[in-house]
Amino acid sequence: MLRRLGLMILMLSVTLLTSGCWDSQELNTLSIISATSIDRSNGKWEISFQVVIPQSIATQTGGGSAGSQSPTTIFSTKGRSIAEAMQNASLETSRKLFFAHNSVLILSEDVARKEGVGEILDFFLRPFESRETMSVLLTKGKASNLLEVLIPLEKISGNAIQRIIDQSQKNLSQAQNMRLIDFARMVASLDESAMAPELEVSGDLTKQSSLDALKSTRNDAVIKLGELGVFRKDKLVGWIDQKDSRSVAWLSDRVSSMMVVFPCTAKGQENQLLSYRVLKSSTKLEPKVIHGKSVIHAKISATGVIDESGCNLDLKNPGVVRDLERTISKQIGGDVMATWSHLQEMNVDLAGFMNAIHRKDPSTWRNLMKTKRPIEEISLRVQVKINIEHTNMITKPYSSLLKDQKF
Repeated sequence: MLRRLGLMILMLSVTLLTSGCWDSQELNTLSIISATSIDRSNGKWEISFQVVIPQSIATQTGGGSAGSQSPTTIFSTKGRSIAEAMQNASLETSRKLFFAHNSVLILSEDVARKEGVGEILDFFLRPFESRETMSVLLTKGKASNLLEVLIPLEKISGNAIQRIIDQSQKNLSQAQNMRLIDFARMVASLDESAMAPELEVSGDLTKQSSLDALKSTRNDAVIKLGELGVFRKDKLVGWIDQKDSRSVAWLSDRVSSMMVVFPCTAKGQENQLLSYRVLKSSTKLEPKVIHGKSVIHAKISATGVIDESGCNLDLKNPGVVRDLERTISKQIGGDVMATWSHLQEMNVDLAGFMNAIHRKDPSTWRNLMKTKRPIEEISLRVQVKINIEHTNMITKPYSSLLKDQKF
């Protein structure tokens, strides 16, 4: 008994002495990637990396000579395959690439249209340290240009881009944060439709990529979200504008907050506007077969408040409020129908109609999948119900108070 106990203690001691992190790596041997871009150049893949410079960030945080060194550096590699391009990075950097903190993947339009994203997704989903939650974005120009823009409010622009997307999704509901894993699922889905937001540079890129830009009170260039890229299978087939992006958000039940601007209904005030802020919403899709045709009933409901009024209306009058609710409902319904027509022309299903039909009626879904353009076979009927919860602190526009003044 004592012999067995001694043997167990010896084995436990050896285990404790030899245990450790099998994959541990020293930080000073790594190039920490915060963002990656992919282009094509002369028939080869061109991969660019935004690498964090820890010394620079530590100096700025500690109150040293801020601005004396850029917090990030950019370098690019080329190869016949993405894996080869990554391996060739060893020829240009003394440290191993480390992707666990990579938050953004930017693809050029040229790559997404001609090459597709199949090979890209295959590569980035394989490594164990790859970050499946990184955001996938598109750009109409050279993707590596976006990595060079310095953003004053953020030390690392890759992180800033991630926050821009999060804020847009939260406050505008027009650009969904398309994570790598979600994007891959959409590309491989049964309806073969996917989307990714566009990122663009507005202004003079050359001036905003210099450290002097961080000393200025006004930015010469800014990074902002643009249109929405639309994919069929693994290739980009077109773009839809921000108005259509909002309609896609309505149809796919992704509206958390949104500002709806609409005209007054009062006679003579058609050119004056009100702003309605959505506080909460829901969308329910009901697939049906009517006279042998597939029909989707989309029931949209939203509750919100009036944030701004340029109209001389009595918002204390329930009848006036009901008129405004009908106006908003009509505008949203019209926008959604127009967007659905655009999606049918592109033969893409960003709203998830095919999935809804598959869940409700698999046989109808199978019949649709036999056609060349199944999206064109689906009719959409929209019902929008808007509720104005309140008008905030005042019930009349401020301009009407000025007109009421008598001197």
